[in-house]
Amino acid sequence: MTKPTSILVECPICKDETLHQVLAGKIAGKNAKVLDSTVKCRSCGQVHHVVLKSEKPITVPVVVSWLKESKRESIILGPDEVLSVDDEAMCGDLPVLVTSIESKAGARVESCKARDITTIWAKRFDKVKIAFSINHHGKTHADHMIASPDEEFFVGDMLTLGKRDVVIHAIKTEGRSIRKGGAVARDVVRIYANIVRKTT
Repeated sequence: MTKPTSILVECPICKDETLHQVLAGKIAGKNAKVLDSTVKCRSCGQVHHVVLKSEKPITVPVVVSWLKESKRESIILGPDEVLSVDDEAMCGDLPVLVTSIESKAGARVESCKARDITTIWAKRFDKVKIAFSINHHGKTHADHMIASPDEEFFVGDMLTLGKRDVVIHAIKTEGRSIRKGGAVARDVVRIYANIVRKTT
């Protein structure tokens, strides 16, 4: 722990967590580092004294899924760091999306402090699998493609899936169906497309 130039703490005047400038202070302790400092609120200018305790980071087990495979990994978090479902995090060099959290109480929870987590379930998030429903002569075929989470898809786009050229006519996301415009891959539930008829 190095002495920071600014910290986020509760201001006695603002009655809220605000950014404070660290005017003076010292760090002590071995396992749990303690910052004893004088700070100034950047919102109202109030100067006051704070003592912050920073405990050693802890290792939390993570089960990372990708397609049909799952691997056991781990993630380093501060004991009081809060993790929530749908949070993006780094598991080593791999970006992951939290899909489920099991607490020490034995229940699945939406969010939890790291110290109270037994297992995190997550999916690899440097790539996403996009499901397609492709219509051809009144029949629907299922297919998929792999994309980066920020890749954009628009109604009217032409794509090649395997040996088939298709055109997108609708995009389904978690909350709506899109017939004009587009969406990023991370938000896509399914893409509906038609096979492009080739003319000679």
